[in-house]
Amino acid sequence: MTPKQKAIQFGVVGCGWAGHAAIRSACASTLLDVVAISDLDEARRNRVGRAEGIQRLYGSCQDLLADKEVEAVLLAVNPPARYPMVLDAIAAGKHVLVQKPHATRADHILTFKEAAERAGVTMQFCYFMRHDPVNRRTRVALSRGRIGEPYHARIFLKYNHRAPLDSPEAWTHVYGQKGGALGQHASHELDLAWWWMGRPDPQWAFAASHVVEALYDGPEGPAEDYLSGIAGFEGGKTIQIDCSRWVHCDTPTVVEVYGSEGAYSHGKLWRMEDGVFTSTEIEDESDVPHSEPPEEGLPFFHEVEHFARAVAGRVEPDVNAHDAYRYMLLLDAMYDSAKTGEKVHIG
Repeated sequence: MTPKQKAIQFGVVGCGWAGHAAIRSACASTLLDVVAISDLDEARRNRVGRAEGIQRLYGSCQDLLADKEVEAVLLAVNPPARYPMVLDAIAAGKHVLVQKPHATRADHILTFKEAAERAGVTMQFCYFMRHDPVNRRTRVALSRGRIGEPYHARIFLKYNHRAPLDSPEAWTHVYGQKGGALGQHASHELDLAWWWMGRPDPQWAFAASHVVEALYDGPEGPAEDYLSGIAGFEGGKTIQIDCSRWVHCDTPTVVEVYGSEGAYSHGKLWRMEDGVFTSTEIEDESDVPHSEPPEEGLPFFHEVEHFARAVAGRVEPDVNAHDAYRYMLLLDAMYDSAKTGEKVHIG
């Protein structure tokens, strides 16, 4: 019998929507014990602390990092603010779960990686959709050749939300901080499609963006409300993406992967033979252990549990630094291409 894993003493920095959702998910798991939270907004941290029964409430990140009982932290704050926090957390000897967007530029990931390796701590990067058991089973099926060799993926996503400019999410309006339609919203689906295709090395990107309503007029320019692009990868593979955070139609999300012998779409594997489309359910098992969440509405449950298992040495971190760096190169290239109007070669 596998011995029961000791609960990781967990701290969360940032009590906004993502931070609070992660706190709720961690509190529901037997693998983590949320012992401390931090947020500069006193009213918000007190509200979350009361709601989740957490006693140690800190204002600054530094105060939480000084807590000797905290073994691991999630940094659920915006990318510009998070960069020094990641390095400070590593220096304090904490294992680190880095919320997405992971950084504003890819080279930051290499800085994190080198610091974590020197300190001997575990670092995992967030993309919670990878940890959904259905999505993991899909990855296993595609890796076993159920649709042949994947060569192209197509993504459409809309998420009609733009935060007020005077809110803590104001950073999402600044171009290049990875908070627009692609970085903040559709990057989940882009990572998922890339992962399902086997994570081929990105080689180039070409993109265009639109600003429907500019709320920010600073020197960096406003973040995109709509981005359309195509990216090329090793082996001639491609991914096409259209994403919006403000569009006047109710088009459903599409994430499809096309292979040499079939396709994946809407949770099923598809083939066309003799002019007839047929579909089959995915029967492959997940490649990692997971437990069932005790209730609905815990979007990060599987992700924080995977992190806890990675800290304990039972699984590899997913997303790891190698993936995070290559994926960040792809995001950088798309943003740079949309800004310049030129095709960007990666590497």
